[in-house]
Amino acid sequence: MNNDIGIYIHIPFCKSRCYYCDFVSSINKENLIEKYVDAICTQILQYSEIFSENNIISVYFGGGTPSYIDSKYIKRIMDTLLLFSNNIKEVTIEINPGTVDKSKLNTYKSCGINRLSIGLQSTYNDILKSIGRIHTYEDFIKTLKLAKEVGFNNISLDLMYPLPKLTLDKFKKSVKEILSLKDIYNIKHISVYNLELHENTKLYFLIKEGFLELPSENEEYLMKNFLEKTLEENSFSRYEISNFACDGFSSIHNLNYWNQGQYIGIGASASGFLAGTRYTNLKDIRDYINGINNGKSVIYERIDLDKLDLMKEYIILQLRLSTGVNINKFKQRFNIDIYSMFSNELNDLFEKNLLALDNNSIFLTQRGKEVANLVWEQFI
Repeated sequence: MNNDIGIYIHIPFCKSRCYYCDFVSSINKENLIEKYVDAICTQILQYSEIFSENNIISVYFGGGTPSYIDSKYIKRIMDTLLLFSNNIKEVTIEINPGTVDKSKLNTYKSCGINRLSIGLQSTYNDILKSIGRIHTYEDFIKTLKLAKEVGFNNISLDLMYPLPKLTLDKFKKSVKEILSLKDIYNIKHISVYNLELHENTKLYFLIKEGFLELPSENEEYLMKNFLEKTLEENSFSRYEISNFACDGFSSIHNLNYWNQGQYIGIGASASGFLAGTRYTNLKDIRDYINGINNGKSVIYERIDLDKLDLMKEYIILQLRLSTGVNINKFKQRFNIDIYSMFSNELNDLFEKNLLALDNNSIFLTQRGKEVANLVWEQFI
């Protein structure tokens, strides 16, 4: 295994909570921001030996809404990270339209951030409102213009479907609208997420009680097919189940996840994977801050994966990628032939036309992509 390592930094603060959000995020806790950033910088220093011994290839600021807090805090975190490496290939920050101005973006760029991930979700303002987004499509366009003025040339954006009030016709127009902006504003990457309804969210309640309605399964299927076909026709290759990128702009950070690479999770609720162990930090912001300040471990859950666990997880992660599981690489990594371990599972999936074999790699068929959960179940 190489010594490349990624870093995920969780910024949990938000101006408001989206109706579908099930992530760890905090509203009206601005008084904790400075103490939280202090704790993050301290935790980074606690990992100094690991960072010094490994090659940091990516940093990802996720949330929450990282762009909601003052950019001086993002700069402070980056300055701490740059003590260990001044040549990080990819540094991404998630931003919501309407939460950045030119000054913020300039600060991001000057401290080493070179990739923006913009949470668009939809081009229709009524749809954005129905899911609790507080920005408009016009805010999104303004953010793109500012990013271009500042000099960002690696923009990723998020789309979501199915959504309330979203018809197939509207979805087609959204995709075409976005593609018309691609070359103007350096949109190099598009992440497309299927809406997941979680019981503790406002959107779940609104749909369950009949206040909102989602498109039919058939409409959702047609949206999916149109999206994949249209993006592929416009130079966006589907390199992972939910992600499309122009040539050379696949996410380094996310590829490290899917290649079962090592990464450190910094911040409340952040997860990491190191030396065969997966861990998650304390979720409560105050508990996290107090733990760091008192020199205690802030890890609340730790799972040590044995060789079989690692092999199964590796297969699932690699099958998410268009390149699939390379049989030779699997053997080099685990010193065992994949068929000697999983012949029954693989043969069953081959017979059901959910997996295919080509150029010594096993990958999902089109049908396999549509029912990927059935494939994962074989290896859980």
